Amino acid sequence: SSPPHWESNTTFFESNLSASGWACTLGGVPLERLIEQAWTNNPDLPISAERLIAKGEQATILGAQLLPSARAEVTGSRSKRNLIGFNLPNGSTSFTSNSFTSGLNISWELDLWGKLADKRDSALRAFEADSLEYKSLRLSLAGQTAKAWYDLIEGTQQLNLARKSAQSFIQNQTFVEERYEKGLTNGLDKNLAQAISASAQAQSLALAGQLESDTRRLNFLLGKYPSSNLDQNLSKEIGEFPDPQIFISTPSQTLTKRPDLLAVEKKALSAGLDLRVARKNFFPSLALTGGPGSRSDEFENLLDQNFQTWGINGSFTQPIFNGGRLRAAHRQAKAIQAAAWGQYRSTALRAFIEVEDLLAAETRLADQEKLIELAAQSSEQAAELSWERYQRGVEAIFNALENQRRAFDARSRAFTIRKQRLHNRIDLYLALGLSPLAEKS
Repeated sequence: SSPPHWESNTTFFESNLSASGWACTLGGVPLERLIEQAWTNNPDLPISAERLIAKGEQATILGAQLLPSARAEVTGSRSKRNLIGFNLPNGSTSFTSNSFTSGLNISWELDLWGKLADKRDSALRAFEADSLEYKSLRLSLAGQTAKAWYDLIEGTQQLNLARKSAQSFIQNQTFVEERYEKGLTNGLDKNLAQAISASAQAQSLALAGQLESDTRRLNFLLGKYPSSNLDQNLSKEIGEFPDPQIFISTPSQTLTKRPDLLAVEKKALSAGLDLRVARKNFFPSLALTGGPGSRSDEFENLLDQNFQTWGINGSFTQPIFNGGRLRAAHRQAKAIQAAAWGQYRSTALRAFIEVEDLLAAETRLADQEKLIELAAQSSEQAAELSWERYQRGVEAIFNALENQRRAFDARSRAFTIRKQRLHNRIDLYLALGLSPLAEKS
């Protein structure tokens, strides 16, 4: 049984997101549009959808065994018989005959023990499991799309920061070089300024390349050509990170919401029905065949009621000896069912672990973000004061440049920790089995 609440100390409890979906609270309309586009155009979803259709048809095929099958037949034959040795009056030694038959052949295996119904129901449970796995794939794609979007936002922020940093260090380099030419500083200061400026420019180029890679990945998820250029309408949506309220469900609700967990449960139910089929294979079976028809030497008489026929046959079979095949199949089905329920328990525990870890990380990352933001603000103020002191000649160039570098690094970490929080939030919603978009009635 599951506990009533999560162990992690959380204060953000809301039980239902079906009215809006987590994409609305997390990223608003732009993120909702991206997820809808990914669900519509991503190349991987149609593959799984077609496989799901095929599995549904398998259930239909097995369900058809519960009903009688009928087929119409028309046959004709012509034969010649040798009569040598028979003393016939007209002296003939052979004769030729025609035979035509038509009929409706009906066959039906009566489901005396419910075995055929169990086969059908097992296939239906397997189809339902595949449907839930398809839903899980859609949720995973939504999570990947949301993460790719925030990777893009963070990448844009990091690149803008790196370019600002590079421009600042270029200005510092120019300032130091002018002082060097006037004999107000030494070559060491000039070399330090040049080194830090070149390093900042190289970092800017590296981040530009990473941003192009992030853009290609997002375009691929959206079913577009993996270009490094983002759609102009999406480019306008890139802004600051959101800071939404978190919504979570209880452990018992998670058991009924996570599609991958529900899929494992359906597979276990299917395995139970397969076990029932294996047990009923020991029972006898009854099959009926027959139907109406007609027979005549002349083809045109097949529709004449005077030549109508009918027949019915029944067969009752009981397995007696098959080399232990049925018993082995029963033991196999029993083991598969036990393994399926064991897999369900294992999957449920892993789901609980995921949620507990992500909830704990949510609190920890929030505290980290506050401290990193404080460090970034303090570093930026220290960098300004340090540069002013260098300009007055009371601070070494190394300290001034190093303080500026630390300030930019601290601001970069602030961007990164916010993205990590959003990634963690997305993973949490996926672990809870919550839908990103509003559920349609």
